[in-house]
Amino acid sequence: MTDNVQIPGFRLIRKVGEGGMATVYLAMQESLDREVALKVMSPTLAANAAFCEQFMKEGRIAARLTHPHLMTVHDIGEEHGVYYLASEYLPAGTLRDRMEGIGVAEALEIAREVASGLGFAHESGFVHRDVKPGNIMFRNDGTAVLADFGIAKAIKATASQTMTGTTIGTPDYMSPEQAQANPVDGRADLYSLGAVLFECLAGHKPYRAGDPYTVALMHVTEPLPKLPEQLAWLQPLIDKLMAKDPNARFSNAEAFILECERLVAAHPEIQPRAEKRTTRKRKVVPRADAASAMPSSLPAPAEPVRHRRAIAGAAAAFAMIALAAGWYAMHRESATATSQNPPPAIAPIEHMSPPIDTDNDSLAALAKIDLPTLLARGDEYLAYGKEHFGERLEYPAGENAIDLFQEALRRDPANTRAASGLAQIAAFYERGARLAMDNGLTGAGTVELLEKGLRADPKNAALLKLKAELAKQGGG
Repeated sequence: MTDNVQIPGFRLIRKVGEGGMATVYLAMQESLDREVALKVMSPTLAANAAFCEQFMKEGRIAARLTHPHLMTVHDIGEEHGVYYLASEYLPAGTLRDRMEGIGVAEALEIAREVASGLGFAHESGFVHRDVKPGNIMFRNDGTAVLADFGIAKAIKATASQTMTGTTIGTPDYMSPEQAQANPVDGRADLYSLGAVLFECLAGHKPYRAGDPYTVALMHVTEPLPKLPEQLAWLQPLIDKLMAKDPNARFSNAEAFILECERLVAAHPEIQPRAEKRTTRKRKVVPRADAASAMPSSLPAPAEPVRHRRAIAGAAAAFAMIALAAGWYAMHRESATATSQNPPPAIAPIEHMSPPIDTDNDSLAALAKIDLPTLLARGDEYLAYGKEHFGERLEYPAGENAIDLFQEALRRDPANTRAASGLAQIAAFYERGARLAMDNGLTGAGTVELLEKGLRADPKNAALLKLKAELAKQGGG
């Protein structure tokens, strides 16, 4: 099923993924008779000039980065208001798909291949900023490919300005500087790669907690995660990748690759594979078996600490912006659904929220939506926002939970489902503001959290109390 989408030069075969920003199809590029992944922007967003610009920007960034371990972009364009991006079709799945039971040798090889692609991107002036298992894909020959430069940032631009109020990335793999909304460079990607490698080796994520912003805080304040004892020989590698201070990490991807190769050469026990990994046949050394024979005598290097908003005081240094404006704010870049990798029910929209314009066409369009659809979509955005730092809770205009629930209440003031949704959103922001204030963070980011919550529920007693407390402390 292809939803009657027609783009000259491409024959759509089937839908392979759908998100709030784009739908991805398997298609045939007729001029070259090759299969591609065709990402088509949502018609709703195509009416928004800013999103169109961002969509095209993503394609241009990716197209500039031609490397064996980066996903290839073939074409990008617009036809009669339909924006599309054609990229390499990667049907062999993601690292997330094959994480279970991955061997030591394979984990290290994948890390080296991804690092090679990252090194090229960094030298070209871009930081990926969302390295995670779901963005590491595979060709049919087993080659690892890093996908989705949709939230990539030019290094020079990042270095020249403070990304105030912006956090981009995935909390399980996010560097401390990203968690604190500080400027980043390529070493942030190396930290994330270290978190991915740790998960491959240990069988679990580096830090685990009940909610995403606690996980992010742990990346800033907690000691470095430890591998199982039988893998202690690889601990120095993880320590240097995931050092909290960027200055203590590998200076670049090449330095990591060289160290990784040195370790592998020193341990022939993990090199039984001669052929490439494939989708169905993979010669790997099971984690437990390979690790049991490994020595643990390598000296561990000194371990430092820092990233995204530095460690200016542990928990208190978990910057106001990170938990405040960062976690729950939308970001200035758009992270569109990864090509070929079916995105979540609603793809993230990563933009810092602008003032809501009540005359906005998107808001006016809500009047045309029936009440059951308003409520169902509001519930969906609410569930997604709780798991993704507030994305889709209050932005973009007309396509967020607050606007949907408030429109439902405008029509039916006694609607308990809409009222409950707004109360949950207010509680979400209240929790973030409280956590920020408990850590001594009383600046603009905390104020923004309170204002977001009060937009959902202007009479919320807990939020009003926090706002008064903050005023007494001179916050804002």
